[in-house]
Amino acid sequence: MKYVILRCEDEARGNGQTATLLEGAKLSYLQHLAQAGAAGVIRPAVSRGRSRRGVPALDRLRLHRALFGLAHHDPEAAPGLCYAASVNLHVAPEEAVWCCDLVTRQDGAVVDPVAGHIPTKESQILIQALDDQLGSERHRWEVGQGSHHIFITNDPALAPEADGSMAVCSPELLIGQSWSRRLPRGGTGQTLQRLLEEASSVLEGHAVNRVRVDLGENPANMLWLWGAARPETPQRTFRDRTGLSGAAISNSFFMRGFAQCQGLDWSKGPTALEEGPLRRLMEKVEGLIDRHDLVDVHLVIDTQDPVERLCAMERIDQLLLKPLAEALTRRLSPWRLLVVIDDRRLSDTVPFIGMGAELPRQPVASLNAQHLAESPLTFPDGTALFAWFTQQ
Repeated sequence: MKYVILRCEDEARGNGQTATLLEGAKLSYLQHLAQAGAAGVIRPAVSRGRSRRGVPALDRLRLHRALFGLAHHDPEAAPGLCYAASVNLHVAPEEAVWCCDLVTRQDGAVVDPVAGHIPTKESQILIQALDDQLGSERHRWEVGQGSHHIFITNDPALAPEADGSMAVCSPELLIGQSWSRRLPRGGTGQTLQRLLEEASSVLEGHAVNRVRVDLGENPANMLWLWGAARPETPQRTFRDRTGLSGAAISNSFFMRGFAQCQGLDWSKGPTALEEGPLRRLMEKVEGLIDRHDLVDVHLVIDTQDPVERLCAMERIDQLLLKPLAEALTRRLSPWRLLVVIDDRRLSDTVPFIGMGAELPRQPVASLNAQHLAESPLTFPDGTALFAWFTQQ
């Protein structure tokens, strides 16, 4: 059996009047799949995080892991380990590695979890300043990419729990909230708060942030530490867990490290969702399907132009999804295809469409959000969807 997962993630900002990708774009082929196969939604449990529109926020890195069959509590490919693996960073057994994300804080609340998409050439200057002023034998900072970096410590107060986890949420679940209320209780929370406040004092007045404010860009005036892990935590690869070989195509900093942790063949995705890059991507996907049992393609629509946002989704529909399904149909081996639309305007649900060998039909009349929500094919998380998709 060959499995292909295509995940389209909508990064574009917008208001409540902006159409969702599924309802605003003309998606004739995806509509065909929804009527010929099965469609439904992932409806995660409500988190305490809120999106900019006030609806429950979705932990997207958790969804990344879940679509490879990992539950939230599974120690494999913990976020901190993925961040470190993405830059091939060695972490000693006695150390803990944390995700360190630069964010924008205003009036005690996080308002931008990626600090205006700060470029690496600027963020590395800030990370170096943090390491120069706050680094010690116990703490050090390492440069990652964009707003995503790594914090390493041997401080016992910042060690993960015995199961390899630490209950600190990702920054996208902090939007509009008081960050101090999302820290763990006890000594760990106190140590984190002290460290975050010291870091903010370094970042607030840094020349890089002064220039960003002058240019009308969100400053990286705070860091957020989360996703702690230890390198000696037992790790099973994707093949160990599922018996399948796998490949991932993505530009995500997290996904590059995730692929390395899980023993996946990783390829960089297209930087632009135009005709040429999408056709080349299709050729790459076909080659990976020949060599692997499961191929995951993660695309991000990040344009701020509301028209181009929908056009990009339409090009994905016609230049990638349609030829991909046709290529799978021509194969002699059985196959399954899953399309997951991760739209920020539907942050309390994640629609999906699936079809292929032995998957039960559950068609919907249209890609309308209400029709999808009424489908009996509803899963509480991405892990349950992965189990349904790969069931034998």
